[in-house]
Amino acid sequence: MAGLLLAGCAEPGQLGHDGPQAPPAAGPVPAAQALPPPPPPTGTADIGRGTLPARIQLSTLGPADVSVRTVELAPGESTGWHRHPGFETTIVNSGEVTVQTAEECAPTRVGAGEAVFVPDAEPHVMRNDGALPAQLVVTQVLAPGAPDRSGVPAACGNSSLR
Repeated sequence: MAGLLLAGCAEPGQLGHDGPQAPPAAGPVPAAQALPPPPPPTGTADIGRGTLPARIQLSTLGPADVSVRTVELAPGESTGWHRHPGFETTIVNSGEVTVQTAEECAPTRVGAGEAVFVPDAEPHVMRNDGALPAQLVVTQVLAPGAPDRSGVPAACGNSSLR
């Protein structure tokens, strides 16, 4: 995944897109034989999976630090308004969070099996408004050596999220 994140947007043949089309053949073409996928390496654990609701484009200007961590937000707990020197994708494994960004001040609920993308340096906040803990998997691609987050004032004047 990190290689794809650092490589930029998906090319044909990645993420389910068709690969380049071959020119028409002069004669009969043998049918392609689909092979079953190889088994995953021993010890593989899927720590999270979620669907982003919109297309994203990922790129960096140079080397980057990649961080993947699990986060648990207790009911009523918030991340506080903050930003990162890079972009973040958060998968909600269980529970739900309310997300607010400076670009779109309207609070958005993100539930289990969903994901949210936060662009580079975008002020944002996440809060667990549910009755159960929210289990998150957070992947960040950050500027090398920079602190992974910094606090910022609430970016939306009517923000109920703190």
